[in-house]
Amino acid sequence: MNGVTNDSGRPTVAVVTLHNSPNYGSCLQTYATQMVLSSLNATPSIVDYYRHDAIPSNETERALNGQLAAKMPLFKVPGIKALARIPVSRIVARRAKPLNEFRHSKLALTAEKYYSAEALNQNPPEADIYCTGSDQVWNSIWNKGFDPAFYLTFAPKDSKRIAYAASIGKPFLEEWEKRPMREALSKYSHISVREEQAAELLDSIGIHNAVPVIDPTLMLKRDEWSHLADRSATPNRPYILVYQLNRNKEFDQYARRLSAKLQLPLYRIAYGVHERRAGEHTVVCPSVEGFVGLFMNAEYVITDSFHGTAFSMNLGRPFVSISPGRFSGRIMNLLEMTGETSRYLDDYGNLSIAEQPIDFTRIQNVFDIKREEARAFLRSAISE
Repeated sequence: MNGVTNDSGRPTVAVVTLHNSPNYGSCLQTYATQMVLSSLNATPSIVDYYRHDAIPSNETERALNGQLAAKMPLFKVPGIKALARIPVSRIVARRAKPLNEFRHSKLALTAEKYYSAEALNQNPPEADIYCTGSDQVWNSIWNKGFDPAFYLTFAPKDSKRIAYAASIGKPFLEEWEKRPMREALSKYSHISVREEQAAELLDSIGIHNAVPVIDPTLMLKRDEWSHLADRSATPNRPYILVYQLNRNKEFDQYARRLSAKLQLPLYRIAYGVHERRAGEHTVVCPSVEGFVGLFMNAEYVITDSFHGTAFSMNLGRPFVSISPGRFSGRIMNLLEMTGETSRYLDDYGNLSIAEQPIDFTRIQNVFDIKREEARAFLRSAISE
C-alpha cells in the first residue's frame, strides 16, 4: 500500500475531500483542515482522489456541460459546443493553474493519484485514521450519485473512520441513497457535519450523535490567514470585491448600483475572461494566496458563495450575501449562527445592507466558541 511515513509518534490521518474541485473554496477548506489537524498533533495527508469529472483529462467536458455552459448560453446552439472545445480547454487550463500550484506547494498530497474508487480499494493509503473531510462530500447531486470514496469504503477492515465538517449540502435525502449512507456511516466512530440540517438528516436514517461544527476555513483566524495572503494583486485604493459563482443579471446590476452609491470601483475575481463585466476591473485567476489577499483588503464584499461569505465574516469585511439558488442553506446556516441574517439580500432594491453596522467582535466570539467545540470533537475523534 501507499504508506504515509511518520517518525514522530503522531497519529497519521488520511483525509479524502473535494480538494481538487475547480474553485478557491475547495483548496482553502482543504488547507485549513490540514492546518487544524496538524495543530492537534496529528500528521494529515490529503488523499489525491479524483471524481470522474475531476480527472484532468475530463475537465474540459465538465466545463462544457457544467457552470461554464450555464454562464455562456451560446453553448446550447447546435455545433457551437464542438467548436468551443479548444478555447474552453484553454480556459480550463488557466483556471486550474493557480489551484494546482497551491495544491502541490501547500497540501500534503499522497504520492499516489487515485482516479477511481476501485483504485483506492486496490491500493489504499496507509494511515492510523481515515477521515472524510469537509465540503459537499455527501451531496449526491454534486457528486452525481453515491461516491463510495467519500464514505471511506476503501479503508482497511476495522480501521478507524471519522468525519470532520462533512456536508450533505441539500435539505433532503433521496430514498435510494439512504441505505448505502447508513451502511457506510455506521462504521464511523465519530462524525461531525457542517450544518445542523445535515445532523438532522443523518439522524433520520439512524446515524445518531453527529456533531455540527463550523467550516474549517473559520478555524483559522485573520492573523493566520494573513500569513498566507499575497497582496501583490490587491488594488492600492478602496474597492468593492465581487466574488460570484452563479450567472445572475440582477446580481450584476446590484453590484453596479452599489458601486455608484458608494463611489467605489468594483474588482471581480473571475475564473476566466468570459466573466468580465463592463465597468468593472477583473482579476482573472489570481493565485490562491492572492484570492485571500483580495478578501482581506476589500472595503466591501458582494458574493453568492458560501466561502465568500465565510471569509468576509472571518476577515472582518462588511459584506452582502446573495442567494446562489440551490444549496443556499449553507450560507443561511452560517448567518443564523452569527446573528447576521440581515446581510442576506432579499430585495435587489436594498442598497443599504453594505453600510449597516456589523458587530465583528460578536462574530469572532461566536467563532471562538465554535472553534473550541470543533477542536474538542477532533481531539476526541483522534484519541479515543
